[in-house]
Order: sequence, then structure tokens, then C-alpha cells
Amino acid sequence: MKSLTTIAGLLALTAASSVFAGGYHWQSKVTTIEGDVVHSKQAAYDAGLNMINDYRNKSSRELRNEFSSAFDYVDRNSFSITDTRVTVDEFLRGDGKVAYQPVLDVRYEYRKREPGSR
Repeated sequence: MKSLTTIAGLLALTAASSVFAGGYHWQSKVTTIEGDVVHSKQAAYDAGLNMINDYRNKSSRELRNEFSSAFDYVDRNSFSITDTRVTVDEFLRGDGKVAYQPVLDVRYEYRKREPGSR
């Protein structure tokens, strides 16, 4: 009976460690990116749409280069954009003219490994 309990315990421990094998976990982040200042609200939204398309067309490795440090332990092939949103900031410049700037919020996810795990 004792050996059966020991075997069951070892099986449970083995199953639990295989779930965490490699030490990777999914992480989700949001980054805000400001576009160029333009003269009209519509031009800012158009620029924002171009920014969305540019980020959606990037490969996982390009996203990794942009959104993480070379010192992070990440799966280079796991980066993906999960959501994007553009807002337009309207402000008065020093010369008295109104200006507009697209602001892109990019939500992305990737697999990250904690330092020290193998």
C-alpha cells in the first residue's frame, strides 16, 4: 500500500512538472506609440490606420525586437498583436494653430521564461 501511494505521488509530481516544463508563461502588455503631428483630425486618423496596418504586418521576430529587450528571456516566435486602438490628441501649438496627433495603443502577447528556469 505504501509503494502504491509513493508511485501515485511520483506520478502527480511528474505531471505537475511537465505542465511547467521550460518555465514559460504567457504575458500580455500594452504599449502606447505616438505618431507624427498633422494638420487635421482626419489626417491623424488616417496616419493611425497606417500605423495599425504596419504593426499587424510585422513578423513575430520584428515585434520582439520592438517590444522587448535583448536581455529578456522570451520565445522569439510567440509575439502577436491581439488588439489595437487609435485615438487622436488635439492640442494648441505655440503659434496658435490646432494640431492633431495619432496615438496607437498596441496590445500584444508573448511567451516569457523567468531567469534561472530551463
